[in-house]
Amino acid sequence: MCATSGGGFALMSEGIGMSAMIETPVVVINCQRAGPSTGVPTKTEQGDLWQVLGASQGDFERLIVAPRDALDAFNTVPELFNLVDRHQCPGIIISDLLIAEGRFSFDADHINMHPKIDRGALITEPAATDGYMRYKSTESGVSPRALPGLEGYVHVVATDEHDEDSTLISDEYTNPHKRRRMVEKRARKLLNIANEIAPPELEGPEDAEVTLIGWGSTYGAIKEAVDLLMPKGVTANHLHLKWIVPFHAEAVDNILSRARRTIVVENNYSGQFYRYLRSETGISVTGHIRKYDGEPFMPHHIVDGVLELLAGRTDRYVPVQEIIT
Repeated sequence: MCATSGGGFALMSEGIGMSAMIETPVVVINCQRAGPSTGVPTKTEQGDLWQVLGASQGDFERLIVAPRDALDAFNTVPELFNLVDRHQCPGIIISDLLIAEGRFSFDADHINMHPKIDRGALITEPAATDGYMRYKSTESGVSPRALPGLEGYVHVVATDEHDEDSTLISDEYTNPHKRRRMVEKRARKLLNIANEIAPPELEGPEDAEVTLIGWGSTYGAIKEAVDLLMPKGVTANHLHLKWIVPFHAEAVDNILSRARRTIVVENNYSGQFYRYLRSETGISVTGHIRKYDGEPFMPHHIVDGVLELLAGRTDRYVPVQEIIT
């Protein structure tokens, strides 16, 4: 595992591709700050989503999850560890400074101090003969890993493309079929992984006047904003997306297709999550509330934005941060 922020993630993202090619699990945490470059390193933002979606070159599978608060982050780590171990692929936790350095209150009983550990398909006994197929093309796409040092399981672990027995094929001009088989083999590992992860659920009344859509650390502010809107005569519900990859597109589409008005709330300028949501579902939303001044959302920022959007005065609300003197 490696934890860093956006700048460090950019410097080390080649390792994400290496993990995918050698089918060795790794978990990387990107704690987002206000960029680009050094930017405002002590302030928060949600500006690295497309960075983690496209980290490293080439076409390969990865898992991406965005915890909503400190408790969720704590309990998500072992869950992701198990997933990347079982599927032998890279996994990315996209967090931000608000979660990393914020303060949260929660019931200690909700901390899972004894998570189940699942290493996936392992070979633990020496082989009678050599001939280990480290990258064997299986129906699931997962090839059993041998514990280091076991007799009979010597193999090459390199970033070049390879055959099932780990023979490098990157310089073999006449082997396009081998290359294709290995790409498809790795892709099969995550074809049905969404079934192992809980889909998002709508919080609040299904017939609400407006549905607020968020991801990551905006959860608490949106949840409180829903309560604050009620006395103002606005019923709202909340769809919060935690798993970015795999993305439960069908479940999200089923929920949002029934919504009356939809507003995406996110801590960046360009609407990175909205663009990803649309690419996965084709859904357009009613409006946007975006903040990119380095400070997190306060609930009243979202309330003000909803009222402005419902009044038709704008389709993109940017709250002004109060300066405390």
